[in-house]
This record gives sequence, structure tokens and C-alpha cells, in this order.
Amino acid sequence: MSELKPAVSVRYHLNLEESQDGFTLATFGKKLFTRFITPVISLAIIIWGFYLGLDGVGRYYVGLGVFFLILQIIMRYWFLPMMFKRQFVKYQFGKSEQGIDLYQDRFEIYATGRKQQFTYSDVAHFAVGKLTYMIELKNRTVVIVPKRALADTSDKTKFENAFKS
Repeated sequence: MSELKPAVSVRYHLNLEESQDGFTLATFGKKLFTRFITPVISLAIIIWGFYLGLDGVGRYYVGLGVFFLILQIIMRYWFLPMMFKRQFVKYQFGKSEQGIDLYQDRFEIYATGRKQQFTYSDVAHFAVGKLTYMIELKNRTVVIVPKRALADTSDKTKFENAFKS
């Protein structure tokens, strides 16, 4: 990677599906295991209720577990996506150009007409989603880069290798 010219330079506009994919990566956990902790706990409460028996106090545990499970499903698959879509449309996130340039020792992020420089050591977490890459920095800034913006296979490899280390 050269200092004068970036090794990878990408400019893009996010669409709603890509933004939702990045939002999912940033909020519901970076690893598949962490996405299912609370539903597993709810199922464990239900199983514990059946173990205690539905004649006594077990029915309250079953009811509580079912309530928590339904609440999680509603929040994860209906309420949060609906609120995200409203915010996306209201603030017109898809209309602003964003971008990222990768250099040898740093990367630059372009968003809302501003340029910010970061070193690769500032990256706290890097995740790959279905449609996007999510980069979380140590200062809690989240950058979502769509996979479609990296059309060349060598650019994808350079991009992934830069943030995986």
C-alpha cells in the first residue's frame, strides 16, 4: 500500500437493506453465539417451568419464559426494524455519499462532507455480514461498508486483510 495513493478507495451510498444489515451487526452482537443468549435463557426458563410442573409454580415460569420470548421476537423482528426504517427515511441517510480509503498505516473515512483519519490500531471490532462489512472503532464509531462497493476481488481481499489483523 502506497502513502500517496490509497490501495483501496471506495465511495458509496447505503441503501436501506445494507444499513439494516450493518445495524444488525452492530447491535445484536458480533458473533452468532451472542445473538441467541437471551432467547436461550427464555427457553431455559420455560423448560425449568415444565420441570417444576404445570400444576404448581412451574406454570408461572412457563408464562414468564413465553412472555420474554415473545417480547424478544417482537423487538428484534418488528419494532427495531420499523424504527430503523423510520429514522433512515426521516434523516435521509441513503442520500449522503460515504467512503473509505485504505493506506499502509492508516485509513480515512469520508462522511457528510468530512474526512477523518484513523490508524488500524483504532479498530475495536470488524465483522462481515450478508451485505456489509461493519467496522467498530475504539471511540464507538461504527462504519458500515457495503460489499457491492468492493467489486474487485483483490480489493475485497485487501479490505478484509487490513481490518482482520
